Amino acid sequence: MPTPVFVYGTLKGRTPRRRHRLLRNARFVAAASTSGVLYDLGRYPGLIRGSRNARRVTGELYELPDDSARQMLRALDRYEGSEYTRRRVYVRLSNGKRRLAWAYLLRRKPPKSTELPSGRYALRRGAA
Repeated sequence: MPTPVFVYGTLKGRTPRRRHRLLRNARFVAAASTSGVLYDLGRYPGLIRGSRNARRVTGELYELPDDSARQMLRALDRYEGSEYTRRRVYVRLSNGKRRLAWAYLLRRKPPKSTELPSGRYALRRGAA
């Protein structure tokens, strides 16, 4: 069974045909969102999970192929670094369905950062 991964920042594809190199072999499933607060950390964002009443953070849902999912997750872990932890979260697809997926969450709230109330991170400032 494919491994679902929710991305919301620099791992998002610029277009359906231009994916981040780490997700090149993954299958795009749909636009998706999860509850939480999104922070602008400069060149990349960070997500802190919230309650059901928290804001929505938008992103994309991908499926990693069975035969390379472990290897791809290890590469994503290295890319995200020690500032993040990989956790399973529920994401809501544009059709209203919910799926459980891996996502990278900030380990702690950043002391000096700006909240992004829209819940969207625009690829900019040299992001991948």
